[in-house]
Amino acid sequence: MEDALSFLWIQIVLEKTSALIKQIEETKEMEVHHHPHIPTHAKPWKEYLLEGLMIFIAVTLGYGAENIREHYVETKKALISAKNLYVDVTYDSIGYARNLINRSRQDSCFEIINTYYNNKTLDIETPAIYAAHGYISLRMLYQMNTLALDEVKNSGALKFLESDELKAAIQRYASLGTGLKLREQREFSYIDRMVDPISIKNFEFNFFRAAPTNFKIDSNKIVITIPIPANLKIMKQDQLDWDNYIAIIGMLQTIRQSTDKEYIAPTKAIVTGKQIGRAHV
Repeated sequence: MEDALSFLWIQIVLEKTSALIKQIEETKEMEVHHHPHIPTHAKPWKEYLLEGLMIFIAVTLGYGAENIREHYVETKKALISAKNLYVDVTYDSIGYARNLINRSRQDSCFEIINTYYNNKTLDIETPAIYAAHGYISLRMLYQMNTLALDEVKNSGALKFLESDELKAAIQRYASLGTGLKLREQREFSYIDRMVDPISIKNFEFNFFRAAPTNFKIDSNKIVITIPIPANLKIMKQDQLDWDNYIAIIGMLQTIRQSTDKEYIAPTKAIVTGKQIGRAHV
């Protein structure tokens, strides 16, 4: 009985499978013999013109939209760069203000030494000479922050800024920054060649190191605020030509004053005068 049922079940499956295969073959044959409908009449020329016009308008609008998007993106980048530059300029304004104060103090030190020289009292003002010479020989020239400035210049962001005044201020600021680097090289090179050899040869190291940061200027006189060694002296004083010494540090002050007038003061005027300011960005 079970064998008869199994045989009947197999026969039904075979019949169903055969019918399905036949149906698939008939469907394929119909697809092969089916032909798409191809219009035999030509389109009016107005339809071709309309289609061409629509394509032209679509391309033009797409191109215009892309240009607007690009301009918008680049303008935003330019504004971000300008704001970053404003932050750097704000810190620069503080740095240059402090720098000018310190450099002015160096000028005062030179004037005091020059007064001692003219009064022929250099030999009895040894502690003051230590402090003044040590302070004059310090390298004091503020380093401009150039990261945001270089970004503005190298990215072409200037052309996306609308303010001509802002563009001119940025270009002027960049030019002064380049000049300051050259002035720094000149000043520091002069100290290396002309001033440091005197410091090494004629000044006792320990007090020379301490004196420049431990004195004050009162009534055009240098007042030392730390204990002064009893045996403090100018080393190898018999080999030190005071005339030549004054000429050397005098030339250093001349170089510094030129840097202050031609570069630091104009740069400070730009950053404190808000020519590169929040109003533009």
